[in-house]
Amino acid sequence: MESSRPTSPWARKGPADELCYLVAINLTIRSFAMQIVCATDGNYLPHCAIMLQTLRDHTANLDGLKVYLIIDNVSPMQFDACMPYLYRLIPSLSILRADPEQVRDFPVNGHATVATYFRLLLPGLLPQECKRAIFIDSDSVVTASLEPFWQLPLQGKALAAAPEHWISCRDHGYRHGHYFNAGVMLVDLERWRQADVLGRGALYAQANPDRMRHWDQDVLNHVFQDDWLSAGERWNACPHLFGLLGGFSCDPNDLSSTEAEAIRDPAIVHFAGPGPVKPWNARCRHPLRHHYLKARAHTPWAHQPLVDAPPPRLQRLWERARQGSLRRLRRLRRLAPAASVQGDS
Repeated sequence: MESSRPTSPWARKGPADELCYLVAINLTIRSFAMQIVCATDGNYLPHCAIMLQTLRDHTANLDGLKVYLIIDNVSPMQFDACMPYLYRLIPSLSILRADPEQVRDFPVNGHATVATYFRLLLPGLLPQECKRAIFIDSDSVVTASLEPFWQLPLQGKALAAAPEHWISCRDHGYRHGHYFNAGVMLVDLERWRQADVLGRGALYAQANPDRMRHWDQDVLNHVFQDDWLSAGERWNACPHLFGLLGGFSCDPNDLSSTEAEAIRDPAIVHFAGPGPVKPWNARCRHPLRHHYLKARAHTPWAHQPLVDAPPPRLQRLWERARQGSLRRLRRLRRLAPAASVQGDS
């Protein structure tokens, strides 16, 4: 008697059907894979690679991960040195080359380069089948699973991001809670493709050069004004939360619940800012810098000197002087009780 059970659409009857089945399953897995995007030039390529190392370290299922790396101005030597390591690290990696001419007219200054505008190119650079992605700045480290952020419902908004802190909003003329930090974003790419991000952004930048203090972040806040979902600072924990910004109070009584959670259990630590804020700077005092250094130890840049590090000879002299001071201090501590006893007698 024949079974009345319906035949599965994936029933295989021969080699051709087997191949179709495997392709279909692969496409299904890809459609649900977590899509990560980052962008860099040659200057930040090592730091971007270290960020991807931390991403891998906190991703349980590599088969469910797809990474797009947007690059420009990377020398052949840098590329050849880095890519074998990255492909071993993340087999699903895809390299996308940005066209800097598309963002050449946007203003840059300070520590920024045109590469900071590459996230404006996401709608055109990423494949059409990519509907949603998490963008992560290169000067970040991942410290927990990103799956909860990836699964976050966007409620019809174009993106989810952490709000910029109140001091930055005050200093740059924005209302706190109505301006987001673009260093980490969960993006609805279909909405972005409909928004003409690059065209509208270029018009805004040309008409408002005095407002372009945070470069592409200002552009994105203009294009997606009131069209973003406020995600907790846990997904973009910036230096102000760790006592590195004068005027920002880390007193528990002064923090919001999401700020307190970000300090207690950050998922992405973003070393936003210049100079000593960066974990590759020898003068960095960020309390979570060790996440960067631990990941760096597993990369091709493990033995490169940190930025602003003293010359090796000066370091040896400093260490010798420090050890001598510690020995003298211990000797004084041993002598102090004996001197006290003699004085009492």
